[in-house]
Amino acid sequence: MMDKSLSSFNDDSVDDAAATRPPDADAAVAERIEDIPAADGAEVLENLSPREAAGVAEYLDPDTAARIFAEMDPPRAAEVLTGMEAPEASMVVSAMHSDDRVDVLEYLPAGVHDAIIEELTPADAEDVRNLEQYAPDTAGGIMTTEVTALVDHLTVEQAIAQLRRLNEQLSQMLYVYVIDQRRHLLGVLSMRDLILRGPEKRLAQIMQSEVTRVPATMDQEQVARVMRRSNYLAVPVVDDQNRLLGIITLDDVMDVITEEATEDVQKMVGAGADERLSSPWQFSFKKRVWWLEVNLATAFLAAAVVAKFDSVIAALPILAAYQTIVSGMGGNASAQAMAVSIRGIALGEVDQKMLRGILYRELIVGVLTGIAIGVTTWICALCGAFNYHQHAFMLGLVVCMALALNHVNACLTGVAIPFVMKWFGFDPAQSATIFATTFTDCGGFFLTLYLAKVFMHWLI
Repeated sequence: MMDKSLSSFNDDSVDDAAATRPPDADAAVAERIEDIPAADGAEVLENLSPREAAGVAEYLDPDTAARIFAEMDPPRAAEVLTGMEAPEASMVVSAMHSDDRVDVLEYLPAGVHDAIIEELTPADAEDVRNLEQYAPDTAGGIMTTEVTALVDHLTVEQAIAQLRRLNEQLSQMLYVYVIDQRRHLLGVLSMRDLILRGPEKRLAQIMQSEVTRVPATMDQEQVARVMRRSNYLAVPVVDDQNRLLGIITLDDVMDVITEEATEDVQKMVGAGADERLSSPWQFSFKKRVWWLEVNLATAFLAAAVVAKFDSVIAALPILAAYQTIVSGMGGNASAQAMAVSIRGIALGEVDQKMLRGILYRELIVGVLTGIAIGVTTWICALCGAFNYHQHAFMLGLVVCMALALNHVNACLTGVAIPFVMKWFGFDPAQSATIFATTFTDCGGFFLTLYLAKVFMHWLI
């Protein structure tokens, strides 16, 4: 929880205060957030405008600012860095972990990015350039180069002495990896063995050679699955020649899971995967409008189905109310099946070889849920839903059958669409809701109106 003395930064008074900030306000804010948790400090800066936050950040100790920036949304942190003087910004960037550093630099304008890189030490600048060669959504893009590695010819005594020295330089020492002179990953050390083995033993003799590792080009979602299965706190990242490049820690994977979940939700409804509340309206417009155009085309398709049966609706207008129920319930059933399907694909629990069994399962679920919802609707029709009592038994039966059939349609298409999207090379969640809505709307309208046409003699 944030310190009570900082509660004023978390309410509407922040905006009022910003308008009348005294000259030393930035220094005062910096002093008050210097000793609070980094997450709370990030919240304070995010409640200020980028310009004001930049002024505060310049008064902070670089190490403190680095911890706070690591807790901020990278695009927002980049906005703050852009407002800082290049020397001060470079000191903050230099103090950040290598993976957090690259995440923020990715969102900087080219000129600001280059100016900050020029201010870094040659070692840090080279580290940034090495990491930026990897795509942001790969293992290389999310790894940190701060990894504890010892050469295999060291003795236990030498290794312990070197680890004591490294402990003063590295912020984390989750695992100790063994490498050769060319940085090829050979194994991992057990601290228990390192302490209990004789001081003259070589690391090559006591290391565990079986090491779970990931290539730098592996997609970050696959990395998350590897770490979930292995239950390790970190995994090493290697290049195509098995040279140790860095490690990916559990907190990096948690960020990936959150990011991917957010992207999937936004993609399912046709929003841009990287769109944020702070995104410019032009960016949001370009990301959304094309999928809305696709959605409009599918809406015309559903409307065409209704228009095909205009004579049926004219003879029995109450069908306009019930067809909405049939298509709406189908949409809900489809969303349930789709959510399970996307989750299974994302976690690597299913593949296309299992699709037949999954479709059979969804067929059963669709039949049973459709009958259950259909019978409930039938009872509502018998009780005079919408104050309509004429031929209520047959009307309820028609709607019941339409619901049962559309639920089968919804469950099958809902679970299949993500697999089809993946088969065509798209993200399984990419605008899945738009396509699923097309199937359930068209199916719901067609089944209700077609069955009503078939049984029209008993309805009128």
